[in-house]
Amino acid sequence: MKEINYIYSLMLSLLLSSCETVVELDLPAHEPQLVLNAVINPDSLFTVDVSASRSPFSNEPFQQLTDAKVQVHQAGQVLFDLQHMGNGIYKSDTKPQALQHYELQVSAPGFPSASATSYIPAAPVITHVEAEKALYDPNWGIQTILSFKLDDVAEQESFYYIEAYTPDTSFLNNQPYNRYVSFRFTAPIEREFRMENRHFFSDRLFNGRQLPLTLNLENNPEKTTYVQVVHITKEYYEYVRTLDRQAGRDDFGNFPTQVTNNIQNGFGLFAGYNAVTLAVKP
Repeated sequence: MKEINYIYSLMLSLLLSSCETVVELDLPAHEPQLVLNAVINPDSLFTVDVSASRSPFSNEPFQQLTDAKVQVHQAGQVLFDLQHMGNGIYKSDTKPQALQHYELQVSAPGFPSASATSYIPAAPVITHVEAEKALYDPNWGIQTILSFKLDDVAEQESFYYIEAYTPDTSFLNNQPYNRYVSFRFTAPIEREFRMENRHFFSDRLFNGRQLPLTLNLENNPEKTTYVQVVHITKEYYEYVRTLDRQAGRDDFGNFPTQVTNNIQNGFGLFAGYNAVTLAVKP
């Protein structure tokens, strides 16, 4: 019996090895394109990160471009040029404005010119803000409960994220920093996806209505927790949503989702946001 098993295993290994076929793929050469990343808001200077795309088969580091021409246009006119600040970062001395639409145009030697359009949405409207100490929970410890209402604009797709942080000091170097604060939504809404400590959701279930929200903040009520409610563009929402799906699997359990791209003749993201920050301390 052992001899028969040995012969069977030998024949099987020979059969499997004879089925191997080496296929050489003639893949087209990678033609590098510009990669632009800019998320603008009314509280920060206009800033764009410019780099070059690379082949998916390359292990070389991404190339940050230092010789690009970066311009912001509005209504067909040049508003301003951005200056290179180092390591592929370009900045202006101007802050973008809410409810304004902008076109980003970028060119660099050896690359096709790239462009994108976006805008900064209105600041979210927050009312009826209340905070109180929560009863001690053995699973979550001492918490702060924050309640407020978010007024959504009717007949318009809107997208949001919420994050929370508290000032703290690092035990490693005794330097101050903002520590992210975890929180849980209660009814009537749950986040649709998240990126780090940012919880994203759309207004598809409450379009045009006032949405009451309650957050259980996992922070000592004696400390101030800062909660940011952020109104974002659809491009920002879709970009993070596809990043979240790519990290796992798509809705059908097949292949990773391609990350959304709104750059013409290039790759990356050009989007806007507007935030309201609540200082919470019961």
